[in-house]
Amino acid sequence: MKKLAYILFIFTVFYTNACAQASKSYSITHIVNKTIDKGEYVDDKRIDKKDKITTSHLIYLLSPKKDSVAFYRFTDAKLSEKKVPDLYTLTKRENILLLTSKNESYTNQLKIVFNDKDMSVLVGDKDVFYLDSPYYTYLQKNVGKDLNIPDLIDFLEDFLTGYNLDDLKYISSYEKYKHKDFKILKGYMESYRTQASDYLDKWNLKFLYNDAGIQKYMLKESTEGDQEIEKKIISADKGFFTYAKHVNIESRLITDSKILIHPDKNIYDEKVTSLQTGLGKETRYEIKQISYKTFPTKVFRLNSASIAKIISSK
Repeated sequence: MKKLAYILFIFTVFYTNACAQASKSYSITHIVNKTIDKGEYVDDKRIDKKDKITTSHLIYLLSPKKDSVAFYRFTDAKLSEKKVPDLYTLTKRENILLLTSKNESYTNQLKIVFNDKDMSVLVGDKDVFYLDSPYYTYLQKNVGKDLNIPDLIDFLEDFLTGYNLDDLKYISSYEKYKHKDFKILKGYMESYRTQASDYLDKWNLKFLYNDAGIQKYMLKESTEGDQEIEKKIISADKGFFTYAKHVNIESRLITDSKILIHPDKNIYDEKVTSLQTGLGKETRYEIKQISYKTFPTKVFRLNSASIAKIISSK
């Protein structure tokens, strides 16, 4: 009996250690997207005649805590396109978080500060988001303490492009879609215009939710009445959320998107129409997810052989 108990003890220790080691491993998320370029249009007349289809492989490596992400993008499996990943790291010094984005050309840092007094989150120097108690408590722990990047991306979803974080939208945690009591109540943002760097725009953010706690409307509107982003829900059915999003960047680039999201299946598809107002030229394209896979790995950087293996895997 003692021998059996000893064997069980050893097995338990081994199993516990094995699980602990497994939980500390890195993870890979490999996403394959198909882009259908519908061509260019002038006065609603198509200039070119054939659709162009490309396949993109997006490879994300996440650290065990998900506080670091290495990102590779390959189009039509051309390995020579990018050998060095973009790196994203979330760190904390005292009460200030820093999300550092780094590639071969530049390094950016985004400051994030939680304020328990009014349950707000400061992003950058001026942007402030006010949350309800459940969502603030969740973010303060998962992002403020645990440094979870996918939860941060989920929180900033509607504004990722402005923070140069659009490449990370496919690894969002989608937690705010899964909890009916996670709400952003309101917000305030500031930005200087690209063609008039001394002109400061001040923006108010409005968020509305339906009875199921799903965000049904979001508006980013300047104090002068200009609307930069408007997002409306079209439908919510069988786990899918469909939104219409209108973005007007300084009346130079106007984009209308239809976005399809399934939080549990990590699906993010979109149909986009983009108008360059100065040229009067419109482009249309669709991005559709073909596959989404996650699996463990022992490394945080990939060589050409491992990348080729991932891309060729079925």
